[in-house]
Amino acid sequence: MLSTKEDKYNGLIVETESIETSVLEFKSSLEKLLESSKAQKKALLWIDLQSEQAEHIAIALQMGFDFHNCEAKRTTLTFQVTKNAYIPVPPTHTIGVGAVVINNKNELLMVRDRIHTSHSIYKLPGGMLEHAQSLEEGVVREVWEETGIKAKLIKMVSVLNSHPFTFNKSNMYVVFQLEAENFEINVVDTHEIEFALWMPLEEFFAHEEMSDFQKNLVDAALNHDGISLTAYEHKLPHKKHVEVYS
Repeated sequence: MLSTKEDKYNGLIVETESIETSVLEFKSSLEKLLESSKAQKKALLWIDLQSEQAEHIAIALQMGFDFHNCEAKRTTLTFQVTKNAYIPVPPTHTIGVGAVVINNKNELLMVRDRIHTSHSIYKLPGGMLEHAQSLEEGVVREVWEETGIKAKLIKMVSVLNSHPFTFNKSNMYVVFQLEAENFEINVVDTHEIEFALWMPLEEFFAHEEMSDFQKNLVDAALNHDGISLTAYEHKLPHKKHVEVYS
């Protein structure tokens, strides 16, 4: 028997631990749930199923459920009990971070990917956020992995929103300026990064193989105040982290 909990959209979320192993029992329980949710005038149903529950997924689709979002081992499906019921949009963006790191010799930290598609011969350190990672954690980690440089965040420099990106999703690329706490380069992620270097700013801005986009980002870091990470006193207890830049 499927058990549920309410969401804030007048919907019901099927509790994962109540999903029967037997496909026949699952189908019977799902039919009963559909009937009861209509009687209760609910708006929608949510159900999470694992990749090994392929037959369960097929049953849900046959009964009118639609895919909502998907991860490597899990997918979320929804069913509109009420016609045109509001369903929150699935995740639409990937998030990437980039770092402008300048040392006390006016040199810019740059890296070269082993596999690169950029027109620039080098790029700013950076990469994609990991699951549930904050922007600050992500950009500090990427700088460390790609260069061996430990750095602390100073300010946010720029945000780029672009579409299409990987898998026809949108992407947000958030660039920060960081301050280096050590200066000796020692690439940690040698699988991805061919090498890293400190490049004099004068050489960087004059280099014909550096994109105007990257030059504009570094110029913004040097000549604009940007916005800084501020303490957020009214923390939300159910959130892993809350970041406010202002």
